[in-house]
Amino acid sequence: MTSTLEQASPRSTSYGLAAALPLALGGLIITAVLTVVVGVIGLIVGLAITVVAVVVRMRTFASGIDDAILGQLGARPADGPEAAGLRNLAEGLSATAGVPLPQLLILETPSVNLLVVGTDAEHAAIIATSGLLSELSRVELEGVVARAFVQLRQGDVFSATMGVRLEAAPATRIFASVLGHSSNLDDPDRDVLLDRAAVMLTRYPPGLIGALGVCARVGSMVSAGSPALRRLWLVDPLTADVDALTHRMEALRLL
Repeated sequence: MTSTLEQASPRSTSYGLAAALPLALGGLIITAVLTVVVGVIGLIVGLAITVVAVVVRMRTFASGIDDAILGQLGARPADGPEAAGLRNLAEGLSATAGVPLPQLLILETPSVNLLVVGTDAEHAAIIATSGLLSELSRVELEGVVARAFVQLRQGDVFSATMGVRLEAAPATRIFASVLGHSSNLDDPDRDVLLDRAAVMLTRYPPGLIGALGVCARVGSMVSAGSPALRRLWLVDPLTADVDALTHRMEALRLL
């Protein structure tokens, strides 16, 4: 089993660099052509256009991703009385985990699940389903929220969120890989490691065990949102894999 799940948290600007590299290469080719055709003026104009295009691309690549994801989900702010427990727990666990308090949202669905997205540590959101808030006890909700903060702290939330934009930008995806942007999203032990790290925050494994049990009993499937984000949910929203949940609960019972 992988020994740790902590990794450096990539910022959206670093993905902007990966997005800008193909543009820079194209700009240099155009600049070379202009230099041959019109000389020094072509060189200056070509370089100026390339620099401006690269800067704009780097600054805007990540813009709108959060809004696009939240727009797909149709989530609303968690500012009602039904979300008081979520807000209270998030404020406390934010300090405990050393992670900035993210935006808190609610997705109206009876399914029991929770999604974490963000382009960097300062621009992140936790989206809880209304079913999760209504079905879980406070200690169960604490375990789930703690797991969300572990996801934010360990970094691959940002890689997966940027993956929504990379789906439509294959060249950027290649350059991001070359620059070393990788994640452990496909690690088969990832969910177990996240669960264990979460109970290290709460010091109470039965809370998260109970929450996973409710997920198995009530159901966690959610059709909204990009499939690229499926590994950022508490439970895979596209399948009803009770065996996987049972494995996670058994792993926590061994602690």
